[in-house]
Amino acid sequence: MLSLRVLYSRYYPVIVPKCVFSQDLEKKYTVEEKTKILQVINDNADELSKYDIAKAKLKKVKQWKSENGQLKCISDTQMIEGFSERIAHRLFNSILDGPTDRSELSHKIKGQILHPHLSDSIRQECSQVLAVYVAVNSVCWTLIDKRNYEVLEWKYHSIDYPEGKKMQITDILNIAWKVTQQLPTADICVMKAEPTTLRAAGSDPNNPKVLAVNLQKSQMVAMIVSLINAKSNNINTSLNPDENASKLVKDFNHKVYFLRPALPYRLYGTLVGNEKVSTDQTVEMLLQEINEKTSNNSKVYISPPIKHMFRSQNDLKKDMLGHCLLLGLTFMDLCIYKNQESINKLVKRND
Repeated sequence: MLSLRVLYSRYYPVIVPKCVFSQDLEKKYTVEEKTKILQVINDNADELSKYDIAKAKLKKVKQWKSENGQLKCISDTQMIEGFSERIAHRLFNSILDGPTDRSELSHKIKGQILHPHLSDSIRQECSQVLAVYVAVNSVCWTLIDKRNYEVLEWKYHSIDYPEGKKMQITDILNIAWKVTQQLPTADICVMKAEPTTLRAAGSDPNNPKVLAVNLQKSQMVAMIVSLINAKSNNINTSLNPDENASKLVKDFNHKVYFLRPALPYRLYGTLVGNEKVSTDQTVEMLLQEINEKTSNNSKVYISPPIKHMFRSQNDLKKDMLGHCLLLGLTFMDLCIYKNQESINKLVKRND
């Protein structure tokens, strides 16, 4: 079935087949790959749930097939409502990677673990992961090499606010800019999912001072996330706004993923009831156990110089560095390596 798109010229409408807009999509896959993709999509739409596709989009695929029949070419997906080229690429790549049990972790560990969804193709292709931990007065990061499960960089950056001056939005942006310029390059960045409310916990949830601090931190996190994504998507400031917008709609990819904040604390036992305890003792015990690299990536490796860096810090910096490290290791074990021992440990502590 041929889908038509109407383009309006100055004087009269011009009808152009939509396949003209899909030539790039067809060129990116071999004949064998396109055959496999079409076979999976056409054989049984229910099987698509095993691949990288949202439930809403899966419903649209079923609806389209019921009305139009099987897809004749992979670019037909762009005739399905809500299917952009980016979404199609993500689905196609996951089909070529092979089916996975996407419910494996969610069935064992209740609730959403990571947002947005991390596709198997991105997980397999990444070589380095950067964990970023943002606190009120500091930003820490940990760069991890996936191939050897090794910490390559582990840094603490103090945020010095001007005394006696009310922070303006431009001041926060300047701080976020300086921080992101120091962050090392990585394929994936992980941060802890921030609360969706600015209200404080405890008996005084509307404390103005706490609300102001939480707002400032939220602004900082949002700016850092935006700057990381802008950098990774190669946004060209020399382009005019229309060209940049067109490029982003077509090519934008999320670089930053958000991990459920309680998972590192539960996995490493730094959460007692609903209270977080200091991480420095937990991390020190972890460092003492690390002596060499493992062949199966079951344990992280941290070199003696990086261990020494951590041990030379004061207690506050150790705690912040510890939170960042545990965030990164939890993401690696659960989402990258899918370490069964770590998964079972979390399940047991959730029971």
